[in-house]
Amino acid sequence: MRQMLMRKLNSELSGELVEVNEVDKPRVTGPFDVVIKISASGVCRTDLHLISGLLPVGLPHVLGHENAGIVEETGSLVTTVSKGDSVICFPFISNGLTRTERQGLDTNAPNRITPGINAPGGYAEYLLTNERALIKVADDSDLCELATLTDAGLAAYRACKRASKILEVGDTAIVIGIGGLGHLALQILRSVSPAKIIAVDNKSEALTFAKTLGIEHTCGANELTSRYHGEAKVVLDFVGTSATSADALKCLTFGGTYFVIGAEGSVTATMLDLIENEKRIEGIYVGTYSELQEVTHLATTGELQPRVQKYALQDANQALHDLLNGKITGRAVLIP
Repeated sequence: MRQMLMRKLNSELSGELVEVNEVDKPRVTGPFDVVIKISASGVCRTDLHLISGLLPVGLPHVLGHENAGIVEETGSLVTTVSKGDSVICFPFISNGLTRTERQGLDTNAPNRITPGINAPGGYAEYLLTNERALIKVADDSDLCELATLTDAGLAAYRACKRASKILEVGDTAIVIGIGGLGHLALQILRSVSPAKIIAVDNKSEALTFAKTLGIEHTCGANELTSRYHGEAKVVLDFVGTSATSADALKCLTFGGTYFVIGAEGSVTATMLDLIENEKRIEGIYVGTYSELQEVTHLATTGELQPRVQKYALQDANQALHDLLNGKITGRAVLIP
Protein backbone atom coordinates (compact mmCIF):
# COMPACT_ATOMS: atom_id res chain seq x y z
CA MET A 1 0.00 0.00 0.00
CA ARG A 2 1.48 3.31 -1.03
CA GLN A 3 2.15 5.82 1.71
CA MET A 4 0.97 9.37 1.11
CA LEU A 5 3.42 12.26 1.10
CA MET A 6 2.22 15.70 2.19
CA ARG A 7 3.99 18.44 0.28
CA LYS A 8 3.69 22.05 1.31
CA LEU A 9 4.26 25.32 -0.50
CA ASN A 10 4.09 28.61 1.31
CA SER A 11 2.26 31.00 -1.02
CA GLU A 12 3.25 34.61 -0.37
CA LEU A 13 0.47 35.67 -2.74
CA SER A 14 -2.45 34.23 -0.80
CA GLY A 15 -0.81 34.06 2.61
CA GLU A 16 -2.15 30.54 2.97
CA LEU A 17 -0.42 27.20 3.30
CA VAL A 18 -1.13 25.15 0.21
CA GLU A 19 -1.14 21.38 0.72
CA VAL A 20 -0.85 18.77 -1.99
CA ASN A 21 -1.41 15.06 -1.48
CA GLU A 22 0.54 12.80 -3.82
CA VAL A 23 1.71 9.21 -3.78
CA ASP A 24 5.19 8.78 -2.41
CA LYS A 25 6.73 7.36 -5.58
CA PRO A 26 5.63 8.65 -9.01
CA ARG A 27 5.73 6.26 -11.94
CA VAL A 28 7.73 6.65 -15.14
CA THR A 29 5.46 8.00 -17.83
CA GLY A 30 5.39 10.31 -20.87
CA PRO A 31 8.68 12.24 -21.26
CA PHE A 32 9.89 10.94 -17.89
CA ASP A 33 11.72 7.62 -17.72
CA VAL A 34 13.57 7.82 -14.38
CA VAL A 35 12.44 8.23 -10.77
CA ILE A 36 15.00 9.82 -8.44
CA LYS A 37 14.94 9.52 -4.67
CA ILE A 38 16.01 13.02 -3.71
CA SER A 39 19.11 13.41 -1.54
CA ALA A 40 19.34 17.20 -1.79
CA SER A 41 17.52 20.05 -3.51
CA GLY A 42 18.99 23.54 -3.71
CA VAL A 43 17.11 26.64 -2.56
CA CYS A 44 17.31 29.38 -5.18
CA ARG A 45 16.26 33.01 -5.47
CA THR A 46 14.22 31.92 -8.48
CA ASP A 47 12.05 30.04 -5.98
CA LEU A 48 11.36 33.37 -4.28
CA HIS A 49 10.43 34.84 -7.67
CA LEU A 50 7.94 32.00 -8.16
CA ILE A 51 6.43 32.44 -4.71
CA SER A 52 6.11 36.22 -5.07
CA GLY A 53 4.48 35.93 -8.49
CA LEU A 54 7.32 37.61 -10.38
CA LEU A 55 7.46 34.34 -12.35
CA PRO A 56 3.84 33.15 -12.61
CA VAL A 57 3.12 29.51 -11.82
CA GLY A 58 -0.06 27.58 -11.19
CA LEU A 59 -0.81 26.30 -7.69
CA PRO A 60 -0.38 23.78 -6.23
CA HIS A 61 3.26 23.54 -7.31
CA VAL A 62 6.37 21.74 -6.04
CA LEU A 63 9.51 23.90 -6.13
CA GLY A 64 13.10 22.71 -6.54
CA HIS A 65 15.19 22.88 -9.74
CA GLU A 66 18.63 22.01 -8.28
CA ASN A 67 18.45 18.30 -7.64
CA ALA A 68 20.63 15.31 -6.83
CA GLY A 69 19.81 11.87 -5.55
CA ILE A 70 19.71 8.13 -6.09
CA VAL A 71 18.04 6.37 -9.02
CA GLU A 72 14.98 4.60 -7.66
CA GLU A 73 13.30 3.29 -10.80
CA THR A 74 13.92 3.38 -14.57
CA GLY A 75 11.94 2.79 -17.72
CA SER A 76 12.60 -0.28 -19.84
CA LEU A 77 14.67 1.62 -22.44
CA VAL A 78 17.01 3.33 -19.97
CA THR A 79 20.58 2.02 -20.34
CA THR A 80 23.05 4.55 -18.84
CA VAL A 81 21.81 4.58 -15.24
CA SER A 82 20.25 1.94 -13.03
CA LYS A 83 18.66 1.61 -9.60
CA GLY A 84 21.04 2.69 -6.84
CA ASP A 85 23.20 5.00 -8.96
CA SER A 86 24.11 8.42 -7.55
CA VAL A 87 23.18 11.19 -10.01
CA ILE A 88 22.81 14.92 -10.41
CA CYS A 89 20.06 16.37 -12.58
CA PHE A 90 20.60 18.77 -15.47
CA PRO A 91 17.73 21.26 -14.95
CA PHE A 92 16.16 20.86 -18.40
CA ILE A 93 14.32 17.81 -19.71
CA SER A 94 14.02 17.53 -23.49
CA ASN A 95 14.12 14.91 -26.20
CA GLY A 96 17.15 16.23 -28.11
CA LEU A 97 15.44 16.35 -31.51
CA THR A 98 15.21 20.07 -32.24
CA ARG A 99 17.95 22.05 -33.97
CA THR A 100 18.93 23.98 -30.84
CA GLU A 101 19.14 20.79 -28.77
CA ARG A 102 21.33 19.13 -31.39
CA GLN A 103 23.63 22.17 -31.02
CA GLY A 104 23.81 21.49 -27.29
CA LEU A 105 21.48 24.32 -26.29
CA ASP A 106 18.86 22.44 -24.29
CA THR A 107 18.39 25.74 -22.43
CA ASN A 108 16.61 26.96 -25.56
CA ALA A 109 14.66 23.82 -26.40
CA PRO A 110 11.16 24.99 -27.40
CA ASN A 111 9.27 22.39 -25.36
CA ARG A 112 11.71 21.89 -22.50
CA ILE A 113 10.46 20.78 -19.12
CA THR A 114 12.10 22.26 -16.02
CA PRO A 115 11.27 20.46 -12.76
CA GLY A 116 10.52 23.05 -10.11
CA ILE A 117 9.53 25.63 -12.74
CA ASN A 118 6.92 24.13 -15.08
CA ALA A 119 6.79 20.62 -13.57
CA PRO A 120 6.97 19.23 -10.01
CA GLY A 121 10.44 19.76 -8.57
CA GLY A 122 12.74 18.42 -5.90
CA TYR A 123 11.23 19.89 -2.72
CA ALA A 124 9.95 16.36 -2.19
CA GLU A 125 11.09 12.82 -1.58
CA TYR A 126 10.98 11.75 -5.24
CA LEU A 127 11.46 13.45 -8.60
CA LEU A 128 10.47 12.47 -12.13
CA THR A 129 13.12 13.20 -14.77
CA ASN A 130 14.62 11.52 -17.82
CA GLU A 131 17.80 9.65 -18.64
CA ARG A 132 19.11 12.39 -20.92
CA ALA A 133 19.14 14.88 -18.03
CA LEU A 134 21.25 12.80 -15.64
CA ILE A 135 24.95 12.79 -14.84
CA LYS A 136 26.15 9.75 -12.95
CA VAL A 137 28.64 10.46 -10.15
CA ALA A 138 30.65 8.33 -7.74
CA ASP A 139 28.71 6.59 -4.98
CA ASP A 140 30.69 8.44 -2.30
CA SER A 141 30.00 11.89 -3.80
CA ASP A 142 28.62 14.63 -1.56
CA LEU A 143 25.25 15.07 -3.24
CA CYS A 144 24.41 18.09 -1.08
CA GLU A 145 27.34 19.96 -2.59
CA LEU A 146 26.82 18.66 -6.11
CA ALA A 147 23.12 19.58 -6.15
CA THR A 148 24.11 23.25 -6.00
CA LEU A 149 26.04 22.90 -9.26
CA THR A 150 22.96 22.07 -11.33
CA ASP A 151 21.86 25.71 -11.52
CA ALA A 152 23.98 28.02 -9.34
CA GLY A 153 27.26 26.35 -10.23
CA LEU A 154 26.25 25.89 -13.85
CA ALA A 155 25.38 29.55 -14.39
CA ALA A 156 28.51 30.68 -12.53
CA TYR A 157 30.66 28.34 -14.60
CA ARG A 158 29.18 29.50 -17.92
CA ALA A 159 29.85 33.12 -16.97
CA CYS A 160 33.42 32.40 -15.83
CA LYS A 161 34.15 30.26 -18.88
CA ARG A 162 33.14 33.09 -21.20
CA ALA A 163 35.07 35.60 -19.10
CA SER A 164 38.20 33.44 -19.24
CA LYS A 165 38.31 33.86 -23.04
CA ILE A 166 38.69 37.61 -22.52
CA LEU A 167 40.90 37.82 -19.43
CA GLU A 168 44.69 37.88 -19.65
CA VAL A 169 47.52 38.26 -17.16
CA GLY A 170 47.31 41.73 -15.62
CA ASP A 171 43.57 42.13 -16.19
CA THR A 172 41.06 42.81 -13.42
CA ALA A 173 37.81 40.87 -12.97
CA ILE A 174 35.12 42.08 -10.57
CA VAL A 175 32.58 39.70 -9.05
CA ILE A 176 29.54 41.47 -7.56
CA GLY A 177 27.53 39.49 -4.99
CA ILE A 178 29.26 36.81 -2.92
CA GLY A 179 26.24 34.59 -2.33
CA GLY A 180 25.04 31.24 -3.64
CA LEU A 181 26.42 31.85 -7.15
CA GLY A 182 29.09 34.42 -6.44
CA HIS A 183 31.06 32.28 -3.99
CA LEU A 184 31.24 29.56 -6.66
CA ALA A 185 32.27 32.07 -9.33
CA LEU A 186 35.19 33.30 -7.25
CA GLN A 187 36.60 29.79 -7.07
CA ILE A 188 35.86 28.93 -10.70
CA LEU A 189 37.33 32.18 -12.03
CA ARG A 190 40.49 31.66 -10.00
CA SER A 191 40.78 28.19 -11.55
CA VAL A 192 40.21 29.16 -15.19
CA SER A 193 41.69 32.68 -15.37
CA PRO A 194 44.98 34.48 -14.53
CA ALA A 195 43.19 37.77 -13.75
CA LYS A 196 43.20 39.74 -10.51
CA ILE A 197 39.84 39.05 -8.87
CA ILE A 198 37.92 41.61 -6.82
CA ALA A 199 35.08 40.32 -4.61
CA VAL A 200 32.34 42.92 -4.05
CA ASP A 201 29.43 42.85 -1.61
CA ASN A 202 27.52 45.22 0.65
CA LYS A 203 27.93 42.91 3.67
CA SER A 204 31.20 42.69 5.57
CA GLU A 205 30.58 39.03 6.43
CA ALA A 206 30.33 38.21 2.71
CA LEU A 207 33.71 39.84 2.10
CA THR A 208 35.18 37.86 5.00
CA PHE A 209 33.68 34.75 3.42
CA ALA A 210 35.42 35.62 0.13
CA LYS A 211 38.76 35.80 1.91
CA THR A 212 38.24 32.29 3.31
CA LEU A 213 37.93 31.17 -0.32
CA GLY A 214 41.40 32.51 -1.06
CA ILE A 215 40.39 35.85 -2.59
CA GLU A 216 42.88 38.53 -1.62
CA HIS A 217 41.09 41.63 -2.91
CA THR A 218 37.66 42.64 -1.57
CA CYS A 219 35.61 45.81 -1.81
CA GLY A 220 32.44 47.16 -0.25
CA ALA A 221 29.69 47.87 -2.77
CA ASN A 222 29.50 51.53 -1.76
CA GLU A 223 33.15 52.17 -2.68
CA LEU A 224 33.35 50.12 -5.85
CA THR A 225 33.25 52.93 -8.41
CA SER A 226 35.64 55.16 -6.50
CA ARG A 227 38.26 52.40 -6.23
CA TYR A 228 37.90 50.63 -9.60
CA HIS A 229 36.43 53.17 -12.03
CA GLY A 230 37.47 52.23 -15.58
CA GLU A 231 39.72 49.38 -14.45
CA ALA A 232 37.88 46.08 -15.00
CA LYS A 233 38.17 44.01 -18.17
CA VAL A 234 35.24 41.94 -16.90
CA VAL A 235 32.45 42.45 -14.38
CA LEU A 236 30.29 39.49 -13.38
CA ASP A 237 27.11 40.71 -11.68
CA PHE A 238 25.32 38.08 -9.60
CA VAL A 239 23.02 40.64 -7.98
CA GLY A 240 21.64 42.29 -11.09
CA THR A 241 19.94 45.39 -9.70
CA SER A 242 19.75 48.69 -11.54
CA ALA A 243 22.33 50.06 -9.08
CA THR A 244 24.84 47.24 -9.57
CA SER A 245 24.50 47.45 -13.36
CA ALA A 246 25.24 51.17 -13.29
CA ASP A 247 28.32 50.60 -11.12
CA ALA A 248 29.48 47.71 -13.27
CA LEU A 249 29.43 49.78 -16.46
CA LYS A 250 31.39 52.57 -14.76
CA CYS A 251 34.07 50.07 -13.72
CA LEU A 252 34.65 48.66 -17.21
CA THR A 253 37.80 49.59 -19.06
CA PHE A 254 37.97 50.08 -22.83
CA GLY A 255 36.72 46.89 -24.50
CA GLY A 256 35.42 45.50 -21.22
CA THR A 257 32.46 43.12 -20.89
CA TYR A 258 29.64 43.24 -18.36
CA PHE A 259 28.20 39.78 -17.70
CA VAL A 260 24.66 39.90 -16.28
CA ILE A 261 23.64 36.85 -14.24
CA GLY A 262 21.42 38.33 -11.52
CA ALA A 263 17.97 39.47 -12.60
CA GLU A 264 16.55 42.01 -10.18
CA GLY A 265 16.66 45.25 -12.17
CA SER A 266 17.49 46.79 -15.53
CA VAL A 267 20.52 48.04 -17.48
CA THR A 268 20.77 51.65 -18.64
CA ALA A 269 23.67 52.86 -20.75
CA THR A 270 24.27 55.70 -23.14
CA MET A 271 25.10 54.82 -26.70
CA LEU A 272 28.06 57.19 -26.55
CA ASP A 273 29.60 55.34 -23.59
CA LEU A 274 29.17 51.96 -25.29
CA ILE A 275 30.65 53.24 -28.55
CA GLU A 276 33.54 55.33 -27.25
CA ASN A 277 34.69 52.63 -24.85
CA GLU A 278 33.61 49.60 -26.91
CA LYS A 279 31.83 48.13 -23.88
CA ARG A 280 29.87 44.92 -24.18
CA ILE A 281 26.85 43.70 -22.24
CA GLU A 282 26.19 39.95 -22.22
CA GLY A 283 23.47 37.97 -20.48
CA ILE A 284 24.11 34.53 -18.96
CA TYR A 285 21.18 32.16 -18.60
CA VAL A 286 22.14 28.77 -17.18
CA GLY A 287 24.51 26.52 -19.09
CA THR A 288 24.77 23.39 -21.18
CA TYR A 289 24.90 19.73 -20.22
CA SER A 290 28.58 19.65 -21.18
CA GLU A 291 29.27 22.65 -18.95
CA LEU A 292 27.55 20.86 -16.07
CA GLN A 293 29.93 17.95 -16.64
CA GLU A 294 32.86 20.36 -16.59
CA VAL A 295 31.90 22.18 -13.40
CA THR A 296 31.13 18.85 -11.73
CA HIS A 297 34.66 17.74 -12.60
CA LEU A 298 36.03 20.84 -10.86
CA ALA A 299 34.08 19.93 -7.73
CA THR A 300 34.91 16.23 -7.69
CA THR A 301 38.64 16.99 -8.12
CA GLY A 302 38.61 19.51 -5.28
CA GLU A 303 39.18 22.70 -7.30
CA LEU A 304 35.68 23.90 -6.43
CA GLN A 305 34.15 23.54 -2.98
CA PRO A 306 30.49 24.60 -2.72
CA ARG A 307 29.54 25.84 0.74
CA VAL A 308 26.13 24.55 1.74
CA GLN A 309 23.74 25.31 4.57
CA LYS A 310 21.51 22.30 5.19
CA TYR A 311 17.81 22.32 6.10
CA ALA A 312 15.39 19.46 6.55
CA LEU A 313 12.71 19.29 3.86
CA GLN A 314 10.02 20.18 6.39
CA ASP A 315 11.93 23.40 7.09
CA ALA A 316 11.69 24.60 3.48
CA ASN A 317 9.74 27.70 4.48
CA GLN A 318 12.46 28.68 6.96
CA ALA A 319 15.15 28.20 4.32
CA LEU A 320 13.24 30.44 1.91
CA HIS A 321 12.76 33.12 4.55
CA ASP A 322 16.46 32.95 5.46
CA LEU A 323 17.38 33.36 1.79
CA LEU A 324 15.02 36.31 1.45
CA ASN A 325 16.55 37.98 4.52
CA GLY A 326 20.18 37.39 3.52
CA LYS A 327 20.94 34.84 6.23
CA ILE A 328 22.39 32.14 3.99
CA THR A 329 26.15 31.68 3.63
CA GLY A 330 26.83 29.91 0.36
CA ARG A 331 23.88 27.86 -0.90
CA ALA A 332 21.00 26.38 1.07
CA VAL A 333 19.89 22.81 0.35
CA LEU A 334 16.89 20.82 1.53
CA ILE A 335 17.32 17.23 2.65
CA PRO A 336 14.28 14.90 2.81
